[in-house]
Amino acid sequence: LGILATGPLSAEETKRSIAEIRRLTDKPFGIGATLLMPGASDNVEVALQEKVPVINFSLGKGDSIVERAHAYGGKVMATVVNEKHGRSAVS
Repeated sequence: LGILATGPLSAEETKRSIAEIRRLTDKPFGIGATLLMPGASDNVEVALQEKVPVINFSLGKGDSIVERAHAYGGKVMATVVNEKHGRSAVS
């Protein structure tokens, strides 16, 4: 599974990159977003609007990401640094 790292990208660059990935393959792919980084929420919003199949987030609450991605059949992964954060991500 290929994951587009959106950290250094603007929302427009993320949208263009998603379009390019779709042009190059019909296989599933994902995006990664570190929610504490500037612009991360904009990039996640683009991914949700574009119905990216997999969204991986870290360092933040992803409740709304999970809800919205699951609504279109998307999958969500949370990357955590310790057990406490893992338990929080599940609840």
